[in-house]
Amino acid sequence: MASSTAARSRKLQNSLNSDDAAALRAAELAQWARRNAKVVLTIAGIVAVLVIGYVYYRMDRARRGSEAAAAYLALSQNPTVATAAGASQVQEFIKKHGGSQEADEARMLLAEIRMNAGQPKQAVEALLPLTEKDGPMAAQGAMMLGAAHAQAGDRAAAIKAFEKAAETAPLPYQRVEALGQAALMHEQNNDFKGAAAIYTRLLADADEGSPQATVLQMRLTEAQARAGGR
Repeated sequence: MASSTAARSRKLQNSLNSDDAAALRAAELAQWARRNAKVVLTIAGIVAVLVIGYVYYRMDRARRGSEAAAAYLALSQNPTVATAAGASQVQEFIKKHGGSQEADEARMLLAEIRMNAGQPKQAVEALLPLTEKDGPMAAQGAMMLGAAHAQAGDRAAAIKAFEKAAETAPLPYQRVEALGQAALMHEQNNDFKGAAAIYTRLLADADEGSPQATVLQMRLTEAQARAGGR
């Protein structure tokens, strides 16, 4: 009986000690806050400013995104966009809305205009910023960059661009198309060994017996034969 009473007494004492400790900590915290009221208010002010700034940033970003989308729609539907004056308008759009997805699309449009005008080097200049960053249009930009380099006669640069497009392509068919273009550039550069290496990679990923595998095998055999005859 005495031991039970002693145990209850110890539990009660422990509980009191715990409550006292919590009360002491609360009192110490309140005392610290009173002594450092300016610091507490400053921290709260900074947090408030950061929250307000973040909300404003999100709202401003959404607004600018809507403006860029509307402006690009109007630009792309302009019948004079393929002219020299239209190219200037596209360039101005890129400067104004740089960083938006619409600006990336505008770079593709500008490159197409330049290539159609027989200006592949200017197309390369338009596309390089698009291919030097990660994004949903990086693979498409690299594909067009490869085409621009090829039009300019720089097959080595075209091969690098097509291979980069293959690395960043989100879909299998895009990877196949990019590597196929790289192999074609190797062949046009009389590098049939390099072309054969790419066809071998593509054939390994193709379904056995499929039309794609049949075509790749034919191209591989031809490339190997021409590589061996050199």
